[in-house]
Amino acid sequence: MAGACLGTQAINAEVPLGSPVQDNNLQAQLPSSSQQLQLRNVQVNADGFALQINGIPQMRTSRVANPDRIILDLQATEVSPYIHNSVVSINRYGVRQVRVAQFQKSPAIARLVFDLDTTSPINWQSSFDQARGLLVLRPIDLAVAVNTTNSLPLKALPVANNSLPTTIDGLSFNGYGQLVIQASRAIAYRSSLDLANNTYSLTIPATRISSQLRRPVLGANSPIEQIRLTQAGDAVVVSVKMVSGWQISDAGRTNPQAIALQLTSVGQVTASIPPNTRSQVQPNYGNVTSGRQLVVIDPGHGGPDVGATRNGIYEKDIVLAMSKQLGRILQQMGYSVMYTRTEDIDLDLEPRVQMAENARASAFVSVHVNSLDASSSQVNGVETYHAPNASLGKNLAELVHQQIIASTGANDRGVRSARFYVVTKTSMPAILVETGFITNPSEASRLVDSNYQGRMAAAIAQGIDQFLKSYRR
Repeated sequence: MAGACLGTQAINAEVPLGSPVQDNNLQAQLPSSSQQLQLRNVQVNADGFALQINGIPQMRTSRVANPDRIILDLQATEVSPYIHNSVVSINRYGVRQVRVAQFQKSPAIARLVFDLDTTSPINWQSSFDQARGLLVLRPIDLAVAVNTTNSLPLKALPVANNSLPTTIDGLSFNGYGQLVIQASRAIAYRSSLDLANNTYSLTIPATRISSQLRRPVLGANSPIEQIRLTQAGDAVVVSVKMVSGWQISDAGRTNPQAIALQLTSVGQVTASIPPNTRSQVQPNYGNVTSGRQLVVIDPGHGGPDVGATRNGIYEKDIVLAMSKQLGRILQQMGYSVMYTRTEDIDLDLEPRVQMAENARASAFVSVHVNSLDASSSQVNGVETYHAPNASLGKNLAELVHQQIIASTGANDRGVRSARFYVVTKTSMPAILVETGFITNPSEASRLVDSNYQGRMAAAIAQGIDQFLKSYRR
């Protein structure tokens, strides 16, 4: 796959992992500008590998030893959430398995890692079936390949320090309520959950524990009771024991050298919907306690809709982290909580509203981050919106806004009315909180800080609590 071709145009590029990447001279046949390249499936058949994709991306490749594998990066390509972090068993063509993941979000890069069971050169020929939307990779005989312009042999490439073992270098918490396991190279893993002991375990093959391993300090209020790393032969086993009322789960991977684990308080209600769902939403309400008032929390944007952005920071990520903190605080106050999303998924406005309507929620709170153009980077502050002529929505907005300004010291840009879909189409009191301007450098640095996110979430929760105690439905 360092050699692949379309038609009669040869690709002549071999890119060592970790080295500056150069284009492989393949002229990508992209779809129209309004259409996004998306890898929807990876299959094995009698001819080779079939990648279901809606166009031909530029491809960049490398071969890495110890363990022997081929890395194929598809440029400007998103991975369907259904196959992200999936493993396709092959055991043919000298390939044991293919690992598929969204290696990078912006610009989008889909990464396929072909784990090999041979160190011999492997040759491939590519073609695109436009009618079926399939990029087909066919293994071909080496003797034929040498005398054709339609393919190029893939040769083993030198990799710096490749004789050194892959190590688990550290564990740390990020600003999104996640425990992150960091390795020196790309890693795979398998996981298991011991419900009786509330312990989540990961087995990471072909790795060693670094002699300079970094570990987080677990405070008195940490949801994690214990973290244990064990060397089991050539694998590292990481066991994370949670305190009662908390659980841990895979947060999805965007970095092949890291594993992110999401910490979640038990009892939160998640309405998880497949991407591109447009109507007829039937969320899973979980264990909503009868008699409790229900608050629907709506983290804005998601998936390819990143929202406001600056210097690689996305609104969708900030508001998701903030919303999860808000939900946990409301649960501690005794409220039931439903999220319109707890993952990075694409979700239209109508399903968000429909969830709240179906659940007959007591309040709907949409969390956002504001932005302006570069010439207005000095603008900062918090705005809280309600629907025009919605008296209860206005009361909820005023109480939440007052708490935010008092708690965070943010610039007060006022309570306003607007015809945002999620506040005008909901029958319960609904607000949309613009928690700050990502285009203001100072405010942006606060918005990505987990402590500030916590203060913002606590203030919003206080305002909701005041409102619901005053206006019981």
